[in-house]
Amino acid sequence: MAKVESRIQAVELKLMDMELTVEQLNEVIVRHEQTIDALTRKLNAYQSQLQTLTAPMAKESDETPPPHY
Repeated sequence: MAKVESRIQAVELKLMDMELTVEQLNEVIVRHEQTIDALTRKLNAYQSQLQTLTAPMAKESDETPPPHY
């Protein structure tokens, strides 16, 4: 009987360790998701800024030559 109890206790300890590991991994995943979301927002903002900067620029062929030509 004592051998079975010690084996059950060993399994319970391993299960506790596994539960702790799963919780820690979950925390890492949540942090990574938050980081990815923040980086995605920054990327979208940078893309929007880049489009704003490049949109009003006229092509060289569309520009009228200066009056002295």
